[in-house]
Amino acid sequence: MELRKVIHIGGVLIPVIATVIGKNQAIVLVLSGFAIYLMLEALKQKIPQQILSMVYRENELKGFSIEPLSYFISVLSLLLISFFIDERICFAAIATLAAGDGAAGVVGRKYGRHRFSFNKNKSWEGTLSGFIAASLSGFYFAGAIALVGGAFGMLAGAVNKHDNIAVPYAALVAMVVVRLLLG
Repeated sequence: MELRKVIHIGGVLIPVIATVIGKNQAIVLVLSGFAIYLMLEALKQKIPQQILSMVYRENELKGFSIEPLSYFISVLSLLLISFFIDERICFAAIATLAAGDGAAGVVGRKYGRHRFSFNKNKSWEGTLSGFIAASLSGFYFAGAIALVGGAFGMLAGAVNKHDNIAVPYAALVAMVVVRLLLG
């Protein structure tokens, strides 16, 4: 598995850290990772491509890479939102992005044989594995409602190119709506 995906999936540790040692410390950790990303972006032309290719896709080596930025924005914004709404749902949304979207990418690239007609870059195999990973990791934080978040998050990932934003926010909105409907 490439380092990029390890980092992506490893993001599931952010809500664990927020739970164990505090949200403020998790925010500092995410901001530290964001600073490293910005330094890599600023120094991209001076770093050998062999090293950069461990964390960047081929098409991201030349210009500004937006996908890591959107990942950091989603995780950071969900941590901040967790000060105002149920943190367990916010943490489950981060887990949906990290574990669900990460697993969907890994499994989909390796085993994805049945592509969606509306998005040839996504597969049933990846989406199903993402749903399982999102639901299991989200369950740790939010319980059974994480199944709803996992389903809507992976659906958003299947239909949207900007999955680092669409996945966690679809999961968050779905879980909030279900929580409101159930009282």
